[in-house]
Amino acid sequence: MIDFRYHLVSLVAVFIALAVGIVLGAGPLREGISDTIDEEVGQLRTERTELRSELDVRARQAEAKDEAVDLLSPRGVAGTLNGTRVALVVLPGADRNHVALLEDRVAEAGGALVLEVEVEDSFDTAQVDEGLVERLATTLEVPEVRGVDEAGPGALLGATLAGADPEGDVGAWLAAAERLEDEGLLDLRWQGPAAQVTDRRPPDVMIVVGGGLPEAADDEAQPEVEARLSTRLDLVRTLAALDQPLVVGAAGTESEALAEGGGEDALVQAIRDDGGLRDDVSTVDDLESASGRAAAVLGLAWELQEEAGHYGLGRQAEAPVPAPPPLRLGTTSGTDAQPPADGPVPDDAETTSVP
Repeated sequence: MIDFRYHLVSLVAVFIALAVGIVLGAGPLREGISDTIDEEVGQLRTERTELRSELDVRARQAEAKDEAVDLLSPRGVAGTLNGTRVALVVLPGADRNHVALLEDRVAEAGGALVLEVEVEDSFDTAQVDEGLVERLATTLEVPEVRGVDEAGPGALLGATLAGADPEGDVGAWLAAAERLEDEGLLDLRWQGPAAQVTDRRPPDVMIVVGGGLPEAADDEAQPEVEARLSTRLDLVRTLAALDQPLVVGAAGTESEALAEGGGEDALVQAIRDDGGLRDDVSTVDDLESASGRAAAVLGLAWELQEEAGHYGLGRQAEAPVPAPPPLRLGTTSGTDAQPPADGPVPDDAETTSVP
């Protein structure tokens, strides 16, 4: 049995240990510990200052390079889209500033931007009358996507924009597009000569600008995000099935490289992950940069050569920008000009990605 003397000795030992600790801390050890802490704090401050200075330098370098690319891009893309009728499809969440700058780059390449389609949020979230989709789908040649013969909103939109008229029924796609606009699902903006009713033909090539769907881990996916992605993928699959030259672009991998997910767009990555789509559809993941916008235009020119590529800084990007494509009719080059590349990405190019 433990008696009172045992407890007394234990308490005395504890107080003695505390007293020794206080004495040592206030005396012999105090100076050493304090000096060590002060030295480590000073070192951390120095490292922070150095890192901040290095970051400022890198930021200035990146800004200068982007300005240089922006300055040289008009000449770099000139003539690559001569005589080509281009449509821009703007999905919900896309940055309008990026779209406006992309329009400028298309014009500098010699392309005629004939149609801009702004897809409303209600369409993207599948808040569409199923009966309307079914009725309009019967007026077009809508290919099966994902092995499903019943067209959804994405497939209907793809067939509409690609001009998938049934044989002998010219203009059915335009009637479907105008009906979708009347329903408040699309906003059609015809430009240039195409603004005249007599010249409203389907576009030759198309750029789909995505946004608002950051890539997330599988366990973080939400039903609404999955539904949006499914609709957008159906749009892309339908355009690819109808042999529509197509570039799908989004922003994020440059401006949000350090954010969770690296700024990747879910639609762009889904296309790159899909073996079939990857070979038919080109993608760009950094439309916020001058190089990304140039890549979108040059990629579109390569699509006219039936060559798909994937550009930017994200996962599975093959190069920041494609090689210059062959110039189209109406342009000339000097006799000493280098021969055109035979593909958008050199065979020995390494995949570019952000750690």
